[in-house]
Amino acid sequence: MIKIAFFGEAMHELSPNYAVSFGGDTYNSAVYLKRLLDRQADVYFVSAIGCDELSIHAHTLWLHQGLNLQYLQHSPTRTLGVYGITTDEQGERAFHYNRKNSAARVYFDLDQQQMFLIALKQKQFDYVYFSAISLAILDEAALQLFIAHVEAYKQAGGRVIFDSNYREILWQNKAQAQKCYQQAFKIADIIFATNDDHFGVFGQCSEYQLSAFYQACSHALVVIKQGIDDTLVLQTVGQNHTLSRYPVSPVTQVVDTTAAGDSFSAGFLAEYLSGQPIKVAINTAQRLAAQVIGGSGAIVATSIMPMSSAVLHAKGLFE
Repeated sequence: MIKIAFFGEAMHELSPNYAVSFGGDTYNSAVYLKRLLDRQADVYFVSAIGCDELSIHAHTLWLHQGLNLQYLQHSPTRTLGVYGITTDEQGERAFHYNRKNSAARVYFDLDQQQMFLIALKQKQFDYVYFSAISLAILDEAALQLFIAHVEAYKQAGGRVIFDSNYREILWQNKAQAQKCYQQAFKIADIIFATNDDHFGVFGQCSEYQLSAFYQACSHALVVIKQGIDDTLVLQTVGQNHTLSRYPVSPVTQVVDTTAAGDSFSAGFLAEYLSGQPIKVAINTAQRLAAQVIGGSGAIVATSIMPMSSAVLHAKGLFE
């Protein structure tokens, strides 16, 4: 069984139909990965919530989603952050946040027994997944504490997955963001990058320069999403670099692009971590993302059918 920990924040998603829903980049990926791998994976969601009614509801729902909440922390004074989504005619979304009182921001103050840090040190997971948002919500001391333990986890043989999700408002300045990204790049075994996120942090560049940047800064497997343009996959073995291109299949219905990248990452990992070729992983990632953007909100019903790996069968759980 694959054991993978997703570290980050989930927030209360304000829904136009008044359903109580939750979303957040690492949470979204965790939910979709669990749906796809089901009993083939123990998927931990590592975060913090409050003790209020909304937090209790979240805890119950996340257990229903099949997530392992062993390292979830509870704050007596904080709760979940909140976000709303507006979309344009093309389904492109804009977020409106209120995360000042988010318990996830003080996770390491709440983890007084250092249970999660000890689990990292003892390599109790096969993989640890976090995003740039996971880092951005932490204060400097907590951020460096987390990075140090992830580095120790990697040295002990653990594998690290990093998603480059960039939200400018969460960073003090570009220099701070660039420093954190470079730290993450150095320890990551798999990087999910998006050209728009890269441009936001490091500036505009050509596709060739984008590829060269990741070849120079990392020995990781790098998956670069470029919207409707080809998805790029960079692989490094020793001194040899390979670049593969995968066309993006047209999507006929786009309702809401929320969680498109998060579900893509989950689809890719479900296949790749199960030993399937990258071509199969990209295909499943694109199919799942297409289904997600055809619905509203971060977590939607999915119906991915079994693939050649035979382990992929979405459960179709609803939030």
